[in-house]
Amino acid sequence: MLKYTGRPENTQDLTFEEYEQFNAKFKRRLIWRFGTGNGFFSELNGLLLGMLYAAQYGYRFVLYSKDKLSGMPDGWEDVFLPFCPRFNSSFIGKSILTGTRHNCNRNKVTSLYKLFTRNITEDDVFWYTHTNRFSVAEYDIPALGIKGDIRQAMRRLIPLVYRFNHTYRRLINEQIKTISLPDSYIGLHIRAGDKAREIELIAPQRYIETAGKASDTRNAFVFTDDFNVIVELRRNNPKWHIFSLTADNESGYNIQKLASISPEERRAQLVRMFASIEILLNSELFIGTFSSNPGMFAGMLLDEKHIVGMDFPKWLLL
Repeated sequence: MLKYTGRPENTQDLTFEEYEQFNAKFKRRLIWRFGTGNGFFSELNGLLLGMLYAAQYGYRFVLYSKDKLSGMPDGWEDVFLPFCPRFNSSFIGKSILTGTRHNCNRNKVTSLYKLFTRNITEDDVFWYTHTNRFSVAEYDIPALGIKGDIRQAMRRLIPLVYRFNHTYRRLINEQIKTISLPDSYIGLHIRAGDKAREIELIAPQRYIETAGKASDTRNAFVFTDDFNVIVELRRNNPKWHIFSLTADNESGYNIQKLASISPEERRAQLVRMFASIEILLNSELFIGTFSSNPGMFAGMLLDEKHIVGMDFPKWLLL
């Protein structure tokens, strides 16, 4: 069971056996392609919403995950425990459209495959799972213990999906031990680096100011992909103890660079990221942006009183 500080009380986890039995009932499949370099939590959030779509509309959810940019060259189980059937045909899997995933020309190979099998793929539903209609719906799927809004549904699905295998759990725990975190700290996720090309970024100092108003704690763990943020916060806030796992050579997410690094470097990046998320989810208060994918993920999992949005006052699906 995921035991994060801000999880709602009395949250019951969905078991692998419960989901497997439910998922196997459906003949038509929703084939989801995971890990094409769009950012891990962008991919993960999309996958979770796709699972909910499949459960709501009666599709067997299956996963294709052998894209090298995911850091899982042999598939999902390189990092996580299994939760659904694998789709192993790279001929079809790699032809599933990604990127914008909507309003795009159909790949002929995939179109023919879907015509004869009556299966559907990620690009058929991705756009809908990010609409207001999908996000405000009430879900009632008794076999999965889902009855409520989208966040209640996600709190059933996330603990099933987000389960590290033995190797990664050990590596994550070892990484966390490399910094001596105090028992009480605030978690900050600060968007930086090349994200400035996509959106107007919020100044790092504003996160500290928000944290200072919300708590008397002056310990903060910062998850960011730009080490300059850590330097700036430490310089400007001498009364704060700033902790981070961000490497001093990190300056923002770069998909071109990601494609060129070694498997060992990619694993090290993933371990630092997962360890950082673990630390954030166990903080007394998470402060981030709901428009970012780590913030969206945390907002689906954590209770309202344990999370503060810098961009929106309440969690929302974007």
